[in-house]
Amino acid sequence: MGSHVLGFQEIDQTQVAIVGGKGAALGELSRIEGIRVPTGFCVTTDAFRRIMAEAPSIDERL
Repeated sequence: MGSHVLGFQEIDQTQVAIVGGKGAALGELSRIEGIRVPTGFCVTTDAFRRIMAEAPSIDERL
């Protein structure tokens, strides 16, 4: 998908620092046969930090 967005199939528990705990868990669950996880993606923590640095007014809206 790109360096700032990772699909669930690209994520595992080793990437907690990159996508957070919930994102890593969804990545792991998406690989387990019999567990249905909707197709999805995570925005990386690096991308989030960059967005917040570029547009600090977003923080006020969150």
